[in-house]
Amino acid sequence: MENENKNVDEILDEKKEEKENFKSGRKKGTIFGITALLILGIIILGIIFNGRNINSKGNVVNGDEEDNIFRIDPIKNPQVTYYNFRGEVYPDWAKFGLTRSNGARGHQGIDIFALPGSDVYAVLDGKIVDMYVDKTGYGLNFYLEVDPKELEKIKRKNYKPKESAREWAYSPNYDPNTMQVKYIRYCHLSEVNVKIGDTVKAGQVIAKSGTTGNASGTHAPHLHFEIAFEMRGKGLINRVDPEMYFKIKNGDKMTKQEINAQTEAAKTEWFETKGYDTGFRDKSIFLDKKMNPDGSKVEENLNKINNLKSRKIRKK
Repeated sequence: MENENKNVDEILDEKKEEKENFKSGRKKGTIFGITALLILGIIILGIIFNGRNINSKGNVVNGDEEDNIFRIDPIKNPQVTYYNFRGEVYPDWAKFGLTRSNGARGHQGIDIFALPGSDVYAVLDGKIVDMYVDKTGYGLNFYLEVDPKELEKIKRKNYKPKESAREWAYSPNYDPNTMQVKYIRYCHLSEVNVKIGDTVKAGQVIAKSGTTGNASGTHAPHLHFEIAFEMRGKGLINRVDPEMYFKIKNGDKMTKQEINAQTEAAKTEWFETKGYDTGFRDKSIFLDKKMNPDGSKVEENLNKINNLKSRKIRKK
């Protein structure tokens, strides 16, 4: 009887042990399952937020996590300049809007950090319609005219005007149905690979960045990049924030390595190279009253028109 009781006790102990092992196994399985799901989630997030891709030409294009649209950036890995002209930490200095002199002065584009000699890319297919040297301003610069519909295709879906730049005073006026954005401006260049009248393809290297014009002597070498409805207009008139179309890293989004690279650059005072302006006009063809947009002289066209009028009068 005692042996039988022992056997029963042993059986009960075995059942209890099996039950505990089962519970332990379930806990381990649950922990393993949760861990696997976490790892899978991290991998998926990494794929979703991987915003950098290489196109067929080997150029870096930027994938905006907000809308999954791929864009060709004007500069690889675009970042706003973290420092201002004097080498002081001032990321807002580089942004579009009323960002200068405590909001009293506007900045017509955005300053993208670029060491002199960096490749500058055509962001869309287009045509070079103006090029000149502004020694006291934009230095060697040009305008690329693009198809407004193509530009609209890459507009950031979740873009919001920046309050810090008082940008709401300008961006709400933007209406693609009445104001077609079609001009891209590249400034402070050291050299160009194109001329007026050339057609270019998206991703093509069209220039080298520099520090020409009023960027000479800066501690923050950059490409000044603008997007506009029209080429003429003072201040922010006819211009929009390039970040409406392009994802450009701001200070809080930069990595430590990127900030360190800009910090190193800020230790140097970067000057323009002599002779960069040789062979270029010193005024926009659209601002020169003596020139037509095609480069011909106004007087020549007026003479042709007057000659035609006089011929018609004689015939009568």
